[in-house]
Amino acid sequence: MESLRMPTPAAIAQVLAPRTRNAYDRHRWEEALLATKVPHHNALLLGWTLAHMAGDAGYLPAGSTQMERLAARAQINPKQARLSVMQLMQAGLVTRPDIETWEPREVTRPITLTLPTGLPHPGGDPE
Repeated sequence: MESLRMPTPAAIAQVLAPRTRNAYDRHRWEEALLATKVPHHNALLLGWTLAHMAGDAGYLPAGSTQMERLAARAQINPKQARLSVMQLMQAGLVTRPDIETWEPREVTRPITLTLPTGLPHPGGDPE
């Protein structure tokens, strides 16, 4: 006689988890970083640093993105960090709220890691 096993919570969560194309995937984001032609190698260094610091959703919360801290983690100077964030934004790899409308001003804006549009989906189009 065969015994039945009770599924684990992790197995249930995996079955119920929504499968979205836009879900953050660090490996895929880092592949996009390497595939994107950024003007300077410091943007690559900062990109890897952001990927390391980001949470599971590819998000660095407000207040955690001071340029001095990011620069120290990437071993570049704060000016290079600011320029690198701008280059990553122009490449479509990160987004930030608009500086003109961001409130409260004394808290640094969050950073969200994003995939540039037009990148092929691994294994073809899932839809």
